[in-house]
Amino acid sequence: MGFDFITGKMLVDKFRDQFLEKHYLSHKIDDVIKIEKQNERFVITTQSKQTFYSKAVIIATGMKKRKLGIKGEERLQRKGIFYKSVQDISLFDWKDVVVIGGGNSAIQIANDLLSNDCNVTIVTQGRLIADKKDVEKISQHKNMHIIEEHDVTEILGEDKVEGVSIRPEQDSDKHPETIHCQGVFIQVGFLPNTEFCRDLVVLNSKGEIKINADCSTSLEGIFACGDVSDAYGKRIIIASGEGAKVVLRTLQFLRELKEA
Repeated sequence: MGFDFITGKMLVDKFRDQFLEKHYLSHKIDDVIKIEKQNERFVITTQSKQTFYSKAVIIATGMKKRKLGIKGEERLQRKGIFYKSVQDISLFDWKDVVVIGGGNSAIQIANDLLSNDCNVTIVTQGRLIADKKDVEKISQHKNMHIIEEHDVTEILGEDKVEGVSIRPEQDSDKHPETIHCQGVFIQVGFLPNTEFCRDLVVLNSKGEIKINADCSTSLEGIFACGDVSDAYGKRIIIASGEGAKVVLRTLQFLRELKEA
């Protein structure tokens, strides 16, 4: 579909009408917790204990933001800890904020915060890996502080973020140092949503599903596309193209089964 202008809600409504109403597709909202192959079909079990059966499965579960897994992170969710989003940045005008991560996304968040007159500290394991020009530009800002080769060991605060504890990577015995802040943005990459199929298909070292050029996986009948796969380029336009490809290949696979 193509439009000169359309709101997000209108676009979703048009997709719903085209795919669910006119093509008789069934749409369920649930979490898949297990996929098993029994004889010549797959058994899909969801969190609500529903069971679905199929001859083919397309996995397009994408990725989620990686968490640090440190003390205080879960307790202070949405109480000063954020993983993305421009709208969240406006909450911290003129405040002290820590950005955790050393890639381009961390630099972008820091730059946006600086534009809102925040006092920003970037803390990263190892050295910064973002584009050098962007790092050089942001380093010149008077409210920018960069701390490399440090681990964040805890996010401090009871009902809201009050600071973070850090210590050098190479000196784990050193007493942690406290950086006082009112907000923490965590930008340490993504994890593919493959927990439910780790024992079913071959994954790469990043946990992504390894696919062939036609989106097939190591197990016949299971296909994957988008950011959950090891396809090059984590971009919406690439994932959309892979989605079209996987549907065509799955249709061909089902026809071949019928003819066999």
